[in-house]
Amino acid sequence: MSKTTPANVKLTLYGKPIELEFSTPTEKVTPVAMLPTLHRINNTFVETAVAVFVADHETISCQAGCGACCRQVVPLAEFEAYQIASVVEQLPEPRRSAVKQRFADACEKLDAIQWLSRLERMLEQGTNHEVVEAHALSYFQQGVPCPFLEAESCSIHPVRPLACREYLVTSPAEHCQNPTPEHVRHIELKFQVSKIVRKLWRTSHIKDLDSVPMIYALQWVKKHPNQFPKKRGQDWLREFFDYMANP
Repeated sequence: MSKTTPANVKLTLYGKPIELEFSTPTEKVTPVAMLPTLHRINNTFVETAVAVFVADHETISCQAGCGACCRQVVPLAEFEAYQIASVVEQLPEPRRSAVKQRFADACEKLDAIQWLSRLERMLEQGTNHEVVEAHALSYFQQGVPCPFLEAESCSIHPVRPLACREYLVTSPAEHCQNPTPEHVRHIELKFQVSKIVRKLWRTSHIKDLDSVPMIYALQWVKKHPNQFPKKRGQDWLREFFDYMANP
């Protein structure tokens, strides 16, 4: 079992003082091993934002059994793709094969409309943000469910991606069937762990894209071996908080 060391960080978030306590790997690791710590930090950031920005008369609409948002493109930090592939490989049979088939079927459907190649071309050409956002919405219109979605709930909820943890709405759940800015009220997070690590920790595998669409994670991992350097957990965390303070 990996050795860990306790860490304590105090900071002010949305005008509220918060204290983070967690453990980090003692030995040198790639960012993949930092995900449990990042999940804990992310959860605290989101909980703080909810406490500050959600009015007393509002509630968070997201709950188990409402999987509408699980049909949107999920941007993974590069190192999260390796974690997702590992999660799949650790599933028992026959579930592992079933989930892999869901990934393959979804990629085939998206490839039929050249969704990923068109996105890469847009980013390479510097297409404006609104057009790229509209293209991302076209993913939702294909009706491709997350391979981990079962009974309209996330079957890997404790280890779900960072971006999934940050997607919270206060508008009625039924409005998520048409997730446009006019229909859906998001909780706007100034400090998004998912975006910080996508910008901060990446290798030469990532070019114009700043993320790996989760549906392509298994394909991505096969083509791109993990090239991240290894650092002590406290060094990865120092980079994270330094970047957060001076983006």
